[in-house]
Amino acid sequence: MSFRRLTPPVVVLTGVENSGKTTLAAALAGDLDWAHLPEAARTDPAVTSGQVNTHDLQRLLAQHLHSLEHLRTTATPAIVCDTGPLVLDRWSSEAFGQPLEGALEAQRSVDLFLLCHTLPEWEPDPLRSLPRHEDRILHQQRYIDHLESHRLPWAMVPAQALSQRIETAKALLAHYTLLT
Repeated sequence: MSFRRLTPPVVVLTGVENSGKTTLAAALAGDLDWAHLPEAARTDPAVTSGQVNTHDLQRLLAQHLHSLEHLRTTATPAIVCDTGPLVLDRWSSEAFGQPLEGALEAQRSVDLFLLCHTLPEWEPDPLRSLPRHEDRILHQQRYIDHLESHRLPWAMVPAQALSQRIETAKALLAHYTLLT
C-alpha cells in the first residue's frame, strides 16, 4: 500500500484497550530516540471521572493534533503517538453512534498505524471496560474493518512479549521505509 510521507514521519500505536499500546509506544520511542506523544485521555478529568461525551472526545482530538503540530516543529527524526485520532473516532462511534468531526482527515495524515493485537491476559484498569478477551477481539475487528475500508496504512503487532513487540514494530517500520 502506498502512503504519504510526512516530515517528520508520524506512527500511531492503536488498538483496543488492554493491547499494550502505552507500554509499546514509550519503549519504541525510547529505543529509536524518537519523540513520544502520550495518550491525553488517560489523564483527562472528563475521562477519569467517567463523564466523557462527544465534546470531550472532540476536544481530545484537537489537543492531540495541537501537540502533534508542536512536536513537528522540533528536531525529532519521527514521532510515536500512544493512540490518536483512530481510537478517539472509534470511541465516539461506539459510545455515541457518530464519528468525530475531522477525525478521518487526521487519520489520513498518519504515515503508519501499528495496530497492537489485544493481549489475552486481562490487566485491570479503571478506564477499561472489556475484560473478556472475546469482546476485545470483536472490537479489534472493527478497527481492522475501519483501517481497511478507509485504506489507511497499517500493520499488526502481534501479542508477544514486549522485547519481541519492539523488534516486530521496528521490522514493520523498516518495511514501510520509516527507519533510515
